[in-house]
Amino acid sequence: MKFCHKIFFVAGFFALAAQTLPAQDSWSDDSGTEMVEQDNPVPLLLEGIWENYNRYVVFDTGYVSPSGEAVPHIVLRTFYQWYDDRVAESNEYSAGTQRDTNNATQTSSPAQEVKIRFVPLTDQLFTSEYGITTVQEDGDILLGENLCSGAWDMQVEFGGRRLGGKKIYHIPVAVIGDKLYLKFAIKVEDSDSLPASPFLNGTVLESGNKLAGYWQNFGNANGIFASPPRESEELLSYYVTDNAVYPIRYWKTDMEYDPAAIATFSEGDETYSVPKHLWIGDQNYTCTLGKRTGIRNLVKSDSLPNPHTVNSVLVEKHSTDAYGNPIQYTVRTTTICAFGEPYLTLTDGTRTIEEIIAMNHQLRKPAPPPLFPPHGILDFDWSIIERPPKDFNRRVLDLGK
Repeated sequence: MKFCHKIFFVAGFFALAAQTLPAQDSWSDDSGTEMVEQDNPVPLLLEGIWENYNRYVVFDTGYVSPSGEAVPHIVLRTFYQWYDDRVAESNEYSAGTQRDTNNATQTSSPAQEVKIRFVPLTDQLFTSEYGITTVQEDGDILLGENLCSGAWDMQVEFGGRRLGGKKIYHIPVAVIGDKLYLKFAIKVEDSDSLPASPFLNGTVLESGNKLAGYWQNFGNANGIFASPPRESEELLSYYVTDNAVYPIRYWKTDMEYDPAAIATFSEGDETYSVPKHLWIGDQNYTCTLGKRTGIRNLVKSDSLPNPHTVNSVLVEKHSTDAYGNPIQYTVRTTTICAFGEPYLTLTDGTRTIEEIIAMNHQLRKPAPPPLFPPHGILDFDWSIIERPPKDFNRRVLDLGK
């Protein structure tokens, strides 16, 4: 029997990202994994004004809390987009830019101040025109082929007291191009699965099936709000082979988190291994009960859920052949798969948030449609009104007959 032992651990993602980013400070998350803080509190790919039908979110406001977290702006597009309400922003910004007075913004009520620390879940990758490369510890150079991409765990602290004493909430996000997603999975970069060969020198090749491997679901938050988000009770991760896709259900558990625990499932002569526990934000998820390791009731599919969007990563590898001659080749692979429609889209950057709000508030709601639809020319003899006959009363009564 063949045994495929392909194990992925959450800690590996954090460690991989930490190795490739400039470090200034370090701390530990809820699972004990050491994190690394970037010099810039907001990742470059998250800078700008993001929007959807009901909100604007600005991460790079220039306002930073005393402890180093970014302070974003959140503007709700209320009343069917006819009024933009500044619900969360820096108090310093509010002092310099007058807010509208409404039920939520009384004179004595300061703005809701949200603080965010961005913890990388994957490498932040840029396309070649940016001139920014990501160098891994083994010397591999990573680039985005067509679109920039990256993923982060946003550790969010909301202003004011919170019931239950919880202080930090987690909102994992992924960016592919100018789209931001909340529902996504991550796969370990697998360019090392291809053996180096002198015949590869100068070539670009794919690592077999680019989607093959274990995709761990990270998207357990339902939105970016000025209040705590809801966490998913269940998550679906996916194990992809050349012939099938296996959805693996994880659910919340109060088990003790064990990063080394594995679970297995079989198909024919092949046995596959995946993490038994997932630590997402500050929540533990499991795919088996108790001390069991076998995954039951798997229903395989032939594709990932649609619509889905994957990034394309170019890994430039440097090696030597058996004679010590240098070899350079590139492997095309993937690391992020986003599901469904994007949660936010990046604006074109031609207007500030102040200009956007001012322009939106200048719009006027169009007149409502007529109560009764137009029905053409009325076939009515106005002479009855202008020159009523002597027997007018009788004629009027006849109209209803």
